Amino acid sequence: MDEMKKLKTKLKVAANKNGSMTQDFDDVKRLGKEMKKAKTGSELEKEDNKTPDPLQ
Repeated sequence: MDEMKKLKTKLKVAANKNGSMTQDFDDVKRLGKEMKKAKTGSELEKEDNKTPDPLQ
């Protein structure tokens, strides 16, 4: 069943590719949740002693 879901998603994205970052509002909500969980540059430096990505 999982393979069928992947195939449907793949076909949906192929049909909807229009240069936007997301294909529908569900993607927008999912990405928003991912961004809330992501650490900021200063959090990375303090907690994990890592260097954040450089500004582009």
